[in-house]
Amino acid sequence: MRAYHFVGETLRDGRPVPPVGTWLEHTGPLVMCESGLHASEHPFDALQYAPGSILCLVDIESEIQKETDKVCGRRRRIVKRIEAEGLLREFARW
Repeated sequence: MRAYHFVGETLRDGRPVPPVGTWLEHTGPLVMCESGLHASEHPFDALQYAPGSILCLVDIESEIQKETDKVCGRRRRIVKRIEAEGLLREFARW
């Protein structure tokens, strides 16, 4: 499924942000908000979890769990990304 995910300088667990097209895989249990690879179906939902201003369009797959504002899966890869700071500032001014 296609979704959105914000990142900062690193991933939340301290790993470097992977290059576009590289799959990340989670091997442990999937627990929403605790473990697994997370994203949101809408960028506005992803914003509330944003540790930084880099917005990524991602593919997420394998054992996907869904809640109203986020999804969790075993595999995630970045399809493309943008530095969204200017866009976020413009949104805040609205």
